[in-house]
Amino acid sequence: MLFRSLSKLSGRSEPAEANAQKRGEDRVPPAGGVAKLVNSSGRIGLPLLQRMVAATGREEFLRFMQRPVLAGSGIRLGSLAAASAAGRRELNRTVLFEPVEEGSDGASASESLQHAIYPLVKGEFAASAGMLFSIGRSDSNDLIIPDYAISKKHALIEIRGGDYLLRDCGSTNGTTLNGERLEGKPVRLHDGALISFARYEFSFLSPEALYATLQPA
Repeated sequence: MLFRSLSKLSGRSEPAEANAQKRGEDRVPPAGGVAKLVNSSGRIGLPLLQRMVAATGREEFLRFMQRPVLAGSGIRLGSLAAASAAGRRELNRTVLFEPVEEGSDGASASESLQHAIYPLVKGEFAASAGMLFSIGRSDSNDLIIPDYAISKKHALIEIRGGDYLLRDCGSTNGTTLNGERLEGKPVRLHDGALISFARYEFSFLSPEALYATLQPA
């Protein structure tokens, strides 16, 4: 039922998994049907998810998503270091980000970022396999943030059973979890955790928490 609803909402035909279920094959896609709708940057449209919540029930939505998401929250305030005189070579380098001093209002709302939802699934265009999800600036990552404050390969999220572990990859501007900068050792993520990649803040949300967040006011 959910796949039929999605095909109407998105204008796409039903995926092969849905047709297999119609034939009696009891096989659930590893990451739900959401992988079919993730774009090449690892992102899914917020308006589509909102329409899905309005058109389907909670249990159907949870079966569809199956895995958590990184939901855009805000952009940390600060300044980017000016490019040096090295010319064109600098265009391929990560720019140093200097956050504002502690105690001030450290983040601002960004309408475009707040519409950014990145499911922790491998999309159809993923360049890598396995249960590691890479975050970074370059096109080879699963979750792409095209900003020079983000390192080419900035961080990793690994799935181990039902756990999600976050690790920084030695990035220039660092990765923080609930305000604490990561130092290389993988750290377990919990529902509602606030993650910052350089100046970009995301909330780690379970499918249940995402469903509740997308409910109409």
